[in-house]
Amino acid sequence: MRQLASFIMQSRLRAVTATVGFGVIGLLIPPLALVSSAAVALVTLRVGPQQALAVVALAAVVVGLIGWIAGLSPVVGLVTALVQWVPALALATVLRSTVSWAATLVTGIVIGCGVVLMLHLSVPDITQMWHSVLQQTVGPLFDQSGMTTLEREEAFRQAAAVMTGMLAAVSLLALSLSLVLARYWQSVLYNPGGFAQEFHQLSMGRVPAILLLVLLVLGLFAGMTLMFELSLVFLAAFFLHGLAVIHGINRKLNLSRLWLVMTYVVMAFALPQMMVVLATLGMVDSFLDLRGRIAHAGNDAP
Repeated sequence: MRQLASFIMQSRLRAVTATVGFGVIGLLIPPLALVSSAAVALVTLRVGPQQALAVVALAAVVVGLIGWIAGLSPVVGLVTALVQWVPALALATVLRSTVSWAATLVTGIVIGCGVVLMLHLSVPDITQMWHSVLQQTVGPLFDQSGMTTLEREEAFRQAAAVMTGMLAAVSLLALSLSLVLARYWQSVLYNPGGFAQEFHQLSMGRVPAILLLVLLVLGLFAGMTLMFELSLVFLAAFFLHGLAVIHGINRKLNLSRLWLVMTYVVMAFALPQMMVVLATLGMVDSFLDLRGRIAHAGNDAP
């Protein structure tokens, strides 16, 4: 990873090459798309948003040309830039200027919730739209699963009702993970050990936690689906908060790294469940400051 980060920072051409290369490969292997966004974020963090914007513009042109040669619309380059690279640049700019993960994630929450609200206002029947998309994309898979027509329609109906919020949450999570990778690269190259200290202190704070609780209550108990969709965006940010708590506690108690490895192994097999667990841990920490209590208890120990 250090070699890749060093390659990206050696020149603008190499930064564009990494951005485009991993962006194209990410079409086939989606997780690698995170590396593409991380390359843009790394340039932003280290040399500023102006230089990163030049990388994004050149990468968009190259992807557009590749798309045109492949028989696709050249607009694919612009779409990739707007959906994937510009948001990464924006969040990295906030982190660069504030040096605050909380402020960065709150910015991401605001953008994500804004997109959800905008889509609900601009698309007359967005639930029906998602229902049609699901039928066309995953309908054949459900046909082979042995589910009855009624069971399939009910599954589509439930998913379509919250699909906008789910996509916004997944997008924020992907962008945040790209930013985590970029910040780690920056630390490895220019500030060894700085990323761990910074990430372990991540705390969203009580106000976002209270807002999340209110949205969950309105969404789950008052039947307000839009509020539940917005809560999903918050949950993506609090998932990272919970992950920071796990790492921080592990370090404060000098536990074996095996505990962290086990956490990520479980996450690989049960990501949705672990997201809920870690987001809940993040909310609890917002009110109780678990890492601070452990540190205080350690200082008071004889």
